[in-house]
Amino acid sequence: MILYRKFFKRAIDTTLAAGGLLVFGVPMLIIAACIKLDSKGPVFFRQERLGKGMKPFRIFKFRTMCDHAYEMGGIATSASDPRITKVGAFLRRTSLDELPQMLNILRGEMAIIGPRPILDWEFEPYKDNKRYCKRHSVIPGMFCTADIYNRALTRDEQMIYDAQYVEELTFQLDLKAFIGIFAPVLTGKGVYKDENDKVEIKQQ
Repeated sequence: MILYRKFFKRAIDTTLAAGGLLVFGVPMLIIAACIKLDSKGPVFFRQERLGKGMKPFRIFKFRTMCDHAYEMGGIATSASDPRITKVGAFLRRTSLDELPQMLNILRGEMAIIGPRPILDWEFEPYKDNKRYCKRHSVIPGMFCTADIYNRALTRDEQMIYDAQYVEELTFQLDLKAFIGIFAPVLTGKGVYKDENDKVEIKQQ
């Protein structure tokens, strides 16, 4: 397990990200063109998030809302949010907006599977909880184990899943999460909080 955490996980992530960019290179160019044709603003959404050791880094995503949308109202929690563009709605449902994060993976800032990187102020209420702080002892992920069950958890629920992930981190767990993410991505379910039923969280 130690060897996987320290060496093999990074090697696998780098290989998958490099291969992913080759496979999705042309589709990403098409997505970029569609974004530019659909609405004014940059192709990419860049935002500072907390990484390993709580070190800030700039995450890359395809822009799914109108330009400067975050400053106008924060995170979108409803499919009916008027700030979400037509192309953006599709990208969110399919998680294609996450593809640029393969660049973050190659830069060593993210992994394929790991706790989703959040904003510094979002972690502020949890900074004194030693168990929840474990989420920052590993590199954040493009997808997390919680995504298998619900992609729009409350922040409290996310913290439980993230702590659990770090405590149990193995190759088998990452493989299970990697395979398990395909179903929710393909069905487009669980993207917004107002669409989800309450999820039962397994606690230790």
